[in-house]
Amino acid sequence: MYSRSQSNYLLLFLVLSSWTIQALAKDCIGVVAAGATPFWMQVEAGARQAGQALELDVHIRGPNREGRVETQLQMINWVLEHGCKALVIAPSGPEIALRVRQLARNGIDTIYFDRNLPGSEVRGVVATDNFRAGEQAGQALATALGGQGQVALLRLQVGVPSTSERERGFRQGAEAGGLSILVDRYIGDDSQAAVEALREQLPQLVGVFTPNSTSSRAALAALRRLGKAGALLHVGFDADPLLIDALSKGEIHSLMVQQAHAIGYQAVQLAAKSLRGELPLQPVNVALQAKRVNRDNLAQWQRMLDLELSANP
Repeated sequence: MYSRSQSNYLLLFLVLSSWTIQALAKDCIGVVAAGATPFWMQVEAGARQAGQALELDVHIRGPNREGRVETQLQMINWVLEHGCKALVIAPSGPEIALRVRQLARNGIDTIYFDRNLPGSEVRGVVATDNFRAGEQAGQALATALGGQGQVALLRLQVGVPSTSERERGFRQGAEAGGLSILVDRYIGDDSQAAVEALREQLPQLVGVFTPNSTSSRAALAALRRLGKAGALLHVGFDADPLLIDALSKGEIHSLMVQQAHAIGYQAVQLAAKSLRGELPLQPVNVALQAKRVNRDNLAQWQRMLDLELSANP
């Protein structure tokens, strides 16, 4: 049996060991994406780079398909199991706002990225200026079509804040530029749904807009099946390899490209500041501009992207 002095030494050793482990352990930030597309891979790269620069552990998860609120709620629990005191998330529905409110009461700060849910108890938002990006897409399509003609607005899904704002902005920009919206349908990532949305009105259509990468890929596949890829001016969103290849071939007119890497990097930066108590009481809003990429500036944009990915923002 241990003597009392030996027991005291053992207790002191355990306490000191616990303090040492806590002192050596890094702070961590949980990051929950909204999908697993190339866009989200770039966002993740930015988030991880920020974690390395700030010497923070960054635990990242995301659903396989866009808009899976139930999966996001499970992933919030997963990152919290790591003891993280800050969360970065792209909310896919109002259920996330309720969970964020609970986290705030438990001393866990949240940063939204890529999109916002108004009224949420978050410390900051880092996202593309989605309404403005959609409006610019509408203006660009109107200019390319000479301010006349009927176009299709192929939406992603109900309740996704980022794409809903892009869709709203597109309608305003297109109509202000002289276009009329003949087709206004939700297609998700389903190319068959896009075919059905376009087929009957195809002779009257001169253009189409899609608000994210998965809807843009679905519309591209539909236009190829209908023999209209490149004939209808297609303004899409985001820039995965398939879409960039279609742009270079003239099957897509232009793409509204977000600063995906910067979204991930700056969101983790804000989360780190919240951990250190460096954020103001009012939520910080970081609005990033999208860039319109077409065949004329594609090579220049690709060079700039390579430079961005090889260095810290």
